[in-house]
Amino acid sequence: MSEPLIRTVSGQLTARIREKILNGAYPPGSALLQDVIAAEFGVSKIPVREALVQLRAEGLVDVFAHRGFQVRPLSSLEVDEVFRLRLQIEPEAVAEGARRALSTDSEAARLAFTNLNDALVAGELYDSGDLNRNFHLALIVPRLQPVTAEVLGRLHTLSQRYVRMHLLPRGRVKRATKEHTALYEAWAGGKTAEVSRLTHAHIETTREDLARLLQAPK
Repeated sequence: MSEPLIRTVSGQLTARIREKILNGAYPPGSALLQDVIAAEFGVSKIPVREALVQLRAEGLVDVFAHRGFQVRPLSSLEVDEVFRLRLQIEPEAVAEGARRALSTDSEAARLAFTNLNDALVAGELYDSGDLNRNFHLALIVPRLQPVTAEVLGRLHTLSQRYVRMHLLPRGRVKRATKEHTALYEAWAGGKTAEVSRLTHAHIETTREDLARLLQAPK
């Protein structure tokens, strides 16, 4: 069924296609046919191509000669690189956010934490990637660390499909909620060393879990 847009601009298309990639409506490795997408949204091929080029720059789409665009496959190598980069940047950035946050920043972090935990408790994993990204970025206080926020924002976008996968096994939602709660409480209390330690442990544990999930069968 056609899904018309209010304005046929590439920015809106980028957001809609990104959403479909992240929620699995466009599965990993699937072809992104410009004619099909243009018909789906009721637009011409020009803004579709612009949107796909942007999503390629974000790392969600690949393009091949004679085959065109496709959703980037899930990869253990990508997980390792993305989470390794997060480990190098995020723990100290979150500690710095806890050190310098003002009351408005603390309220934004509290809201992001509440939204994420409420969704996880309700079993609403559809939005878990976006909400997880919002929570972790709120902790670094983006207004104080804009370049760091931009870099981590891209890494978290690449992480989103994996976050949903990570939460599916039994007990993972409960564990994630426990880890997020401990992290938020340490952050809100200004315990910078504890915040850095908890952030590192949370990212590393998730990376290890995903490596096992994505391990090729022998």
